[in-house]
Amino acid sequence: MTKFRYDINALRAIAVLSVLFFHLRMPFFSGGFAGVDVFFVISGYLMSRIIFDGLDNNNLSVFDFWGKRIKRIVPALLVMVLIVSITGFFFYLPNEYKANEGNATSSLLFFSNISYWKHSGYFDSASENNIFLHTWSLSVEWQFYLIYPLVLWVISKIFKAKKQLTIFIAVATLLLCCLSIFWTYRSATASFYLLPMRTWEMLVGGLALLAERRVTFKNKALLIASYIIILLSTILLNNKLLWPGVFTIIPIVATFMVLVANQNDYAILKNGFIQFTGKISYSLYLWHWPLIVFAQYMGYQLNTLTICAIILLSFLLAYLSFRFIESIKLKNSIPIILILGILAYSTNKLTTIDANKRFFKKQTLEMAEYNDTHGLEIHKQFSQNCCFVSSGNDKLEDFKKRDCLKIDSSRKNFLLLGDSHAAALSSSLREEFARRNINFLQATAAFGFAFLDDNGPSDYCHQLYKYIFYDFLIKNKQHIDGVILGGNWFPHPKEVVEPSLKVIDYLKKLGIPVVILGQSNVYTIPFPSIIAKGLENNTDLTAFYTDKKTALFNDFMNEKLKPYYIDIYYRTTIPKLSPNLDPYLFDTDHPTKYGADLMVKKIFSDPRFIQFLNR
Repeated sequence: MTKFRYDINALRAIAVLSVLFFHLRMPFFSGGFAGVDVFFVISGYLMSRIIFDGLDNNNLSVFDFWGKRIKRIVPALLVMVLIVSITGFFFYLPNEYKANEGNATSSLLFFSNISYWKHSGYFDSASENNIFLHTWSLSVEWQFYLIYPLVLWVISKIFKAKKQLTIFIAVATLLLCCLSIFWTYRSATASFYLLPMRTWEMLVGGLALLAERRVTFKNKALLIASYIIILLSTILLNNKLLWPGVFTIIPIVATFMVLVANQNDYAILKNGFIQFTGKISYSLYLWHWPLIVFAQYMGYQLNTLTICAIILLSFLLAYLSFRFIESIKLKNSIPIILILGILAYSTNKLTTIDANKRFFKKQTLEMAEYNDTHGLEIHKQFSQNCCFVSSGNDKLEDFKKRDCLKIDSSRKNFLLLGDSHAAALSSSLREEFARRNINFLQATAAFGFAFLDDNGPSDYCHQLYKYIFYDFLIKNKQHIDGVILGGNWFPHPKEVVEPSLKVIDYLKKLGIPVVILGQSNVYTIPFPSIIAKGLENNTDLTAFYTDKKTALFNDFMNEKLKPYYIDIYYRTTIPKLSPNLDPYLFDTDHPTKYGADLMVKKIFSDPRFIQFLNR
């Protein structure tokens, strides 16, 4: 009988706490997302042990393997989805509730990772508002469970000797790791979500099992170092890194070392809290994210009190789920599959009907559906597929240099650089510059700042700004009368000030004036939803849902980047709806065309910008 692995349970605890604290945006856990990768390795190890034991004893049943996985994973997931769906019915606006139920369906049928990849266009609702976002990793694991035993069974027939099988898995792991890193540069979103680029992480777990059976690893210092590396990964890594990528190898190898060591005789590993957290880790993972999203949807910001409440409630619900659902020993998986089918059908049906529409006023519904009815206008506003390269394109070739960077030697030429927040202002800036007979140029890219070096996680950002700074501006410096930098600088104070100063210094040396468009207002849920809720209750909820850290951040940026910083932040009031009932923002932080027009008026009336224009 296999002895209980306290070390694996400790790894589970480290992994789930890392993810929890990362999602709560707690200090020192900027790399907490690596906890998911640790889970992948553990899962690969445990599944490999079950499958190899079956192969060794010549009694492997793939259907039995799948059945046990269903009994282990699905019941707790079913209960979580059911409770979240019932709760959401009473609190979520109809279009948001329908979106939630669509995500619930993909979660229950274990293709949410594919769904989020396919629908991860830049203008979709922010991922932070997707209450089932975290189920992407469960979908990846389940897809792995479906394929892995079949592949191992076939390979075991080809390679009879364990040494040959080990070499095959090692080579496959290496090749898939290289593919993953390569594909992350090509399409970061696909690489993050899809099974082929994540399989190598679980195969590393399989290698750990094979290595454990052949290697005696008793080096205490190396074992301790492996735990420390995992912990440091959660502290030192950050979500600006390409992931999965080269840095992903660090926590993966460290987890591999811990598994191979198979050392249980350390008091800290048997610590009651660590072991308790490890035992409830699956349910804790299931429940923590819905609680975070729902709290923010209800207007509770992630301050100390809210974070403590979410942590306590997460542990409570995780314990109840573990005690009364996970711990139930089910003999048959058929009833679970039937219930799964019924719930998946129900959630899918709820995406096609307005189940809770009757509870809301007409004007509330019209505002809540703003993005659905104005989608084309929003895309046009950004100069999409022309001067704005987004994650939906993933290719620099979609940037039209001839149209977007056309110099007019008979007029002044001003160039806009930045991320999607800069692009959101482009149409309004273009119109205002045209009124002044000034030529407007644009080079913008999603998820990337217009910095000299660190432009963000996407390869197209690096390519675009490398071309702009080290080719285009050098060749055309005598024709460029000014550069405008824009972006959603929050919440990266230390990460944006120094790079911004470097850009300013670089452009100064080229003799090109520059200004930086300041931080705009940010909200914890989409702005149309805030207005809709306010219309429903005849109240102004904008202050309640304002991310209060942005005002402090804006002041910090203004102080550090004088005299180049153009302040566009609304401190005391927020613009009312336009005569056509357009809100100021269409999501948590991007302006509508109406909002962009107001921002541009604010920009052109700023004394610093007036001085910039007249140089």
